[in-house]
Amino acid sequence: MPRVLNLALAAVLIGLCSPIVVTWSDRSVALRVFLVLAVLPVLLVAALCLTSALRPGSLGRAARRARARRASGAAR
Repeated sequence: MPRVLNLALAAVLIGLCSPIVVTWSDRSVALRVFLVLAVLPVLLVAALCLTSALRPGSLGRAARRARARRASGAAR
């Protein structure tokens, strides 16, 4: 079930960003910069959802490895 949920969430997030891309040429340069900065976190979350849907547990393992590296670096 988590795979389906993550895949659906990624599809919804990408679907929310697609109208921005379709109407990209009608926007001013300042608005384009703002939209890119606003959409980047959404696309990052969508990418993480897709990663989690494709390989369940991979994000948790990566977080545990990062915490272990941080802890071993602090102990030195």
